[in-house]
Amino acid sequence: MRFFAAILVFGLILTNISCTKETGPKEVCFYFSKSSVKVGEAVYMFNCSKNFENQLWILPDGSQQNTRHATFTPTSTGDYHVWLRIGDYNLVDTIGKSQSFTVTP
Repeated sequence: MRFFAAILVFGLILTNISCTKETGPKEVCFYFSKSSVKVGEAVYMFNCSKNFENQLWILPDGSQQNTRHATFTPTSTGDYHVWLRIGDYNLVDTIGKSQSFTVTP
């Protein structure tokens, strides 16, 4: 019986270690569904950042989204810039990255 209890405890320890959240420096990463779209076509933005608790998207029209991934639909042609900021839960300690996509008629 002690043998099985020891195996159970060992298994719980391994499970706890493997489920521990990664630590390390924050890394900002995101990409667009397309780098060029037509007016009225939605652009999807995918967050591939590492080691963060919260995110904030700052979209070309000034609106903000705090979802893992974001969407924006441009209403005119031009180059559009998107910011992604990641950080701690309250977004006090953050880092960010900006990228742009092109909108054609």
